[in-house]
Amino acid sequence: MASLPTLGGAWRSAREALSFSSTRVRHDTGVHLHRIDRYSKVDGMALPGECIDSAPFRAGGHEWQLLYYPNGANDYSRSSHGRVSVDLRLRPGPWWRLFYDPQDVTAAYTVSVLDADGNQVVSKAVKPHRFGSCWSRAGIEDVATAEKLRSALQGVKEDGLIVRCDVTVINLEKESRIKWYLRQLVKE
Repeated sequence: MASLPTLGGAWRSAREALSFSSTRVRHDTGVHLHRIDRYSKVDGMALPGECIDSAPFRAGGHEWQLLYYPNGANDYSRSSHGRVSVDLRLRPGPWWRLFYDPQDVTAAYTVSVLDADGNQVVSKAVKPHRFGSCWSRAGIEDVATAEKLRSALQGVKEDGLIVRCDVTVINLEKESRIKWYLRQLVKE
């Protein structure tokens, strides 16, 4: 029979020789609804390049803001003139977090324009984008032509619309061996 010190050394060697960790993808989704009353007046007053900012909202542990351009994102590009465009902006967390926890977030989002009754008029899914720092933006995306949106909203009794933004934050989650075992035990 082996002596106790020999067994202790063998156990330590086996434990150091075998390690385990795992990585998995985790999706955290949040939804924000932004109502725009008297849309026909807003649409008529907004110049190309002017946006309507939503209130800040939280999704996936981060703060976001939707930028809605009723008449295109800029006045010098013919490609966005006459189009309804959107952009998603990552807002900074508390100033002190920037020093030890810089934001590097990957997120996809879907924007849907709903009539006042909540019926979907148009929708646009935007593929995942890496937001590298605070105030980082996904990039301008055209949702529909302004004419298509106007004609879809003509039959609506109330002159308003709702912009729905579904944000999905995509995280790579790394786990130690112990966390993985505990998660497996909870599943059973």
